[in-house]
Amino acid sequence: MDQSRPKSQPSVSELRRERERAEMTERIMNVAREMFVRDGYEAVTLRKIAQKIEYSPGFIYQFFQDKQALVMEIIRKDSDDLRAFLLECAEVGDPLQRVIEMARRYASWGIAHPNHYRLLLVPPPAWAEQDIELRKYERPPLERETLHVLTTLMAESIREGRLKEKYTDPGLVAATLWAGIHGAILLEITMTPKDRALLGVEQAPFETRFQTLVEVFLEGFYKHPPR
Repeated sequence: MDQSRPKSQPSVSELRRERERAEMTERIMNVAREMFVRDGYEAVTLRKIAQKIEYSPGFIYQFFQDKQALVMEIIRKDSDDLRAFLLECAEVGDPLQRVIEMARRYASWGIAHPNHYRLLLVPPPAWAEQDIELRKYERPPLERETLHVLTTLMAESIREGRLKEKYTDPGLVAATLWAGIHGAILLEITMTPKDRALLGVEQAPFETRFQTLVEVFLEGFYKHPPR
């Protein structure tokens, strides 16, 4: 009996198989997201996804037992990835700077992952039903968490007297900011070149438009917006 390796330590071949499985799972989910966005939820099947990645239909069932399992795993992974990315700004001490950094991270993630964002935040009806089913057993939807965090930060700013006196509802302020960010992301990831030309923003990078959104928010709500 080989005593040189503890039982709890995986072998090189086991690590390789685990890595290969993770890579294939990621590939399947990436292809599935693209197909769900392009073709619609109802039209996509595991068989069609298998054809797209050039494997037999039976192969994909080694990773997901059905479409519902695939959808739920995509929802979990994308929610967890975005949540972790946002939590990286939790150490920013000033609530205002934390809000701005959180908004920036939220926007940059959405633009870098357009298919992820559209399915996570603007899902087709049948997809949304799966999301609701999943949330019966797990944490609340990400957008609800995001609004909760923003509302908490806005409440902190109100307590410190940093907002204009007429803004006393932190939830209203937070929802206004979130709606602006969400709309800016959707415009960025869905606009065609023709749309950009009609709006006159074909040469304007997203960062410029995002900074304008931040300035409008700060100047609209804060007594003394930072310069």
